[in-house]
Amino acid sequence: MSGAGEYKIRSTEENVVDLMQECNRIFGLLSDRLDKMEGYRGRPSLNNDLLSGYDIVITDASKGLVLRDDGNPGSYWRVTIDDTGTLQYENIGRDY
Repeated sequence: MSGAGEYKIRSTEENVVDLMQECNRIFGLLSDRLDKMEGYRGRPSLNNDLLSGYDIVITDASKGLVLRDDGNPGSYWRVTIDDTGTLQYENIGRDY
């Protein structure tokens, strides 16, 4: 089966260094592809606070920032904004 998502090792050498370099190339391709599918990845944090020096841009109006309240059990809320700048809150349930 052949496809765009298929990765092949090009090295036919028995040299371990060449094989490791080829594996690193493939891991890099996979990482780039995941970044494109998932957006920003990684969890830079300090004392459980997520740190980021970047803006988070959501271009789909049906998506937004998801927050969890401190209820017992807690619920997840999606915060979006309409074209007038008004924030909209939607309770999306206890499981996200």
